[in-house]
Amino acid sequence: MIYQRRTSRRAAQVARSQLAVRLGLAIYSSLCAAILLRTAILIFQFPDTVWTARWIVLASYPIVLPFRLVPAANRAVLGGATLADVTALLVLFAIPLLLIGRRSRSTAG
Repeated sequence: MIYQRRTSRRAAQVARSQLAVRLGLAIYSSLCAAILLRTAILIFQFPDTVWTARWIVLASYPIVLPFRLVPAANRAVLGGATLADVTALLVLFAIPLLLIGRRSRSTAG
């Protein structure tokens, strides 16, 4: 009976861990999609009359906001995309590289 209790605790811990990883991946993928769409809209210079383009640019503005505080962040780099937009895109897509590089190495015996 004690053995079953330990197993159920372990199973609950694994389930919570999997939930956290899945939730983190969902948030990360939505941030990447938003910034990728924003950058594409700005590079191809969609007009403001396209309501979906305007909505995506406005909704993704909080992601780019920290990068707009850097000097020269408003400089256009590609089409209508600024340095802040391109930097946000590159930083978001570089995060998995950092996580892979920091993976702990298991030592065998």
